[in-house]
Amino acid sequence: MRDADTPPQEPTDDRSHPVALTPQQRADLIRAAAAEVRDRVQTWRDNPNWRNTPANCHRYETTVGAIDALGQLPDPDTEEAVASLADAVRPVIVEWRPSRPGPEQSIYAAVERLRRTIDANT
Repeated sequence: MRDADTPPQEPTDDRSHPVALTPQQRADLIRAAAAEVRDRVQTWRDNPNWRNTPANCHRYETTVGAIDALGQLPDPDTEEAVASLADAVRPVIVEWRPSRPGPEQSIYAAVERLRRTIDANT
């Protein structure tokens, strides 16, 4: 029982509130995730076991081209500009699917991190 003079207590919310990121900070996260994908794809391409098949060449060229295009975009200052960064690398997300073990699986894992970063920041 509470005294009539005691106001009801509001429940406290101890959860930390996420800090709103600026468009530039979100772009930095997207660019960093894309750079990881590019590094893994380049390692795969430079591997002596690289198979120079049309499918592998297409996946390599698509990935490098999209991430190069991302690098050419200006730093964003609006939500729309951040969305354009996501659009630039969307072909990478579409191209990579879980397939074989080895380097391609690690590329897919990096692409999934890129996808989650985009989903969280656009």
